[in-house]
Amino acid sequence: MTIQIKLFAVAMQKAGTSELEVDCPLPATLADLEQAILTTCPTLADILPHCRFAVDDQFATAQTVITTDSTIAIIPPVSGGAL
Repeated sequence: MTIQIKLFAVAMQKAGTSELEVDCPLPATLADLEQAILTTCPTLADILPHCRFAVDDQFATAQTVITTDSTIAIIPPVSGGAL
């Protein structure tokens, strides 16, 4: 299934888009989706470990299950630190 992922800040810059379409078979967890993201957009590899994921407007963990109705966003660090 194709999953739409919203990108912000440096993630959007590295991907060159504000939304990423990723093919990932469902049911899936965020950990599964992260692997699919890296396959689709390898330019995110250096920042993805520092990012948070949100599913349906709530921060999520690697074990969070994604459904066909899930709204997903990648939120990179926005203050301080270096990537």
